[in-house]
Amino acid sequence: MKIGIIGCGMISEQHLAAATSYAGSQVVGIVDLDIARARAQAARFSVKQTFDDITGLLALKPDVVHVLTPPGLHESVTLTALAAGAHVYVEKPMATSVAACKRMASAALAANRQICVGHNLVYSPAMIQAQELLASGRAGDVVQAAASFNYDVRRNPNFGKDHWAKNLPGGLAEDLAVHPVALLTRLLGTPQRTFAVTRTGSPMPEGQTVDIRALLDAERGLGTLSVSLRARPDVVLLDIWCERMLLRLNISSMTLTTVRDLPFPRMIARGLSNIDIAAQLVGATASATWKLLRRKVDGSNGIVPLIHAYYSALESGRPAPVGPTEGTHAVSVLRSIWPAPEAAVLGAAV
Repeated sequence: MKIGIIGCGMISEQHLAAATSYAGSQVVGIVDLDIARARAQAARFSVKQTFDDITGLLALKPDVVHVLTPPGLHESVTLTALAAGAHVYVEKPMATSVAACKRMASAALAANRQICVGHNLVYSPAMIQAQELLASGRAGDVVQAAASFNYDVRRNPNFGKDHWAKNLPGGLAEDLAVHPVALLTRLLGTPQRTFAVTRTGSPMPEGQTVDIRALLDAERGLGTLSVSLRARPDVVLLDIWCERMLLRLNISSMTLTTVRDLPFPRMIARGLSNIDIAAQLVGATASATWKLLRRKVDGSNGIVPLIHAYYSALESGRPAPVGPTEGTHAVSVLRSIWPAPEAAVLGAAV
């Protein structure tokens, strides 16, 4: 399987690590407008060819192209890659408008190619464990879910005035909000309505979101999401309320605990519940740490396993693990929180 990489930002390291570690794959070329940056990544991962435009890469006939550009370019680059006969892995958010997502999905269908969207936290260790538990039926149906993402932007010197996320209608908060939105839509299905409150202020530039809370009314239940660019610690959390238990995920520390009814009188069960949860947390933390040290568990927040799952799906003729429908759903929620005319969104992002 021949792989092409377009874009050499920070995320490209995880993509190159995934592509070069998959059996039978070969990264045939890397593209970046900054050719020096492309060459640096090529040297690090033993890739022979680099380009400063997409034409040279597509001439190599890659089977899969990874689109790692700023979101405003996702549509145009994806359409070009599809037209050249490549499957596409596109980073999140899938695009900057619902209309763009739909055009990408239609083009993939017409070309008989696939698109996988980089909702990587869906493939993070704790989330995989939770989905397996839900699939077993032990927890019962999902009723509600709540996802949160704290990231203190003041601790990131790389987020300067030229960072591409500032061109999104919701700025960096929108870029991060993709993650909790993706978790909620995976659990709850098609979004129907969104009610959101945003707050601006320091440390973000004037008018840009620093905190957001939203209620999502979806196909199979209600979800809430929150993002803060000034709260500490940096952490991603997910609570999943089910008919028979509550699943509590710390995605950042790769742990899952369950809160469930214990077969004791209520007053005794309440006390024992704390012991039960503490024992689960200690066990989960020890297991995750041991596996991480032995490189038996993913430490890329789901990026590497999602990419590998996509490659495997292509080889076996199965659908992409995160397809354009989920990507479109996430963008529809983002646009309901931070509305913008399509032309304005695309123009600002490009």
